[in-house]
Amino acid sequence: MATFAVGDIHGNHPALRDLLDAIRPALSNDDTVVFLGDYIDRGSTSKQCIDTILEFAAAHPGPTVCLGGNHEDWMMRSYRDHTAHSWLLSMKGFATIGSYSADAEIVLRAAASRAGTGLYADDALRLPYDMFFEAMPAAHLQFFDTLRLTYDDPHGIYVHAAFDPRLPLSEQTRDTLLFGRNEGGFPEEYRGARLVVYGHRNDPRLDADGWPSPRLAEHTIGLDTSHHGVVSAVRLPDRRVFQSGRHLGHSR
Repeated sequence: MATFAVGDIHGNHPALRDLLDAIRPALSNDDTVVFLGDYIDRGSTSKQCIDTILEFAAAHPGPTVCLGGNHEDWMMRSYRDHTAHSWLLSMKGFATIGSYSADAEIVLRAAASRAGTGLYADDALRLPYDMFFEAMPAAHLQFFDTLRLTYDDPHGIYVHAAFDPRLPLSEQTRDTLLFGRNEGGFPEEYRGARLVVYGHRNDPRLDADGWPSPRLAEHTIGLDTSHHGVVSAVRLPDRRVFQSGRHLGHSR
C-alpha cells in the first residue's frame, strides 16, 4: 500500500484538477492520499478546490487524510471570533470570500475600508464575517473544522509546515506544525529516522527554465510548489513525483 502526499493548493483549482488526473491512474484502492493543507487563499477558486477534494475523498475507496494549514487555521479563527482579522489582513482572504460569495466580498471589503487602521488597533472591532460563513456549505465548514494537524504511517510523518527534530511527534506544537515557528532548524538540520513530508515553505528546486520540483532530501520532502502555479505530489515509498501543469492565472 502506497501513500500519496499532496502539497499546497492555494485556490488553484485548474492545477489541483490536473494533479488529481495525474495520480488517479497510479492510485490503487488501498492507497492513502494525504493533503498537506493550504487549500485556500491567493487563488480565486478556493470553493471549487474544496468541492473537488470532498468529491475525491468520497470516490476514493482508500483513506483520504486532510491536514490543516496556517491559512485554514486563521480563517477559522475569524469564524469563531469576528474581531480576529489576521486572516483577512495577511492571507489574501478576499479571494476565498469571493469564491463563495461575491456579495460577501463586497460587504467585507467595504467594512474593512471603513474600519481603516482600526483593523490593526482596535481589538474589539468586529467585521460581518457571518455573511461569508453563512454562504459556505455546511460540508465545507465541517471540513475546515475537522482538519488534522499530523498524520503518520510506516512511510513517514506528514505535517503542513515543519517538524521540530528536538521533540517527538506527540509533543510537536501547533505553531511549529502550522506555521513553522520554533522548528529547531527544520528541514536542513532534521536527521530523524523517519521521513518527514511537509508543505508551506515555498522551497522547491527550480530548473534552468524556472520549473519547480519538490525538494527531495534524504530525511525530508518539501512539496510546496504553489507559488509557481503548480501543485505537486509524491508517492511513497518509491518517491515518484506527480505534478500539475502550470496555471498562473491566480493571485499570488
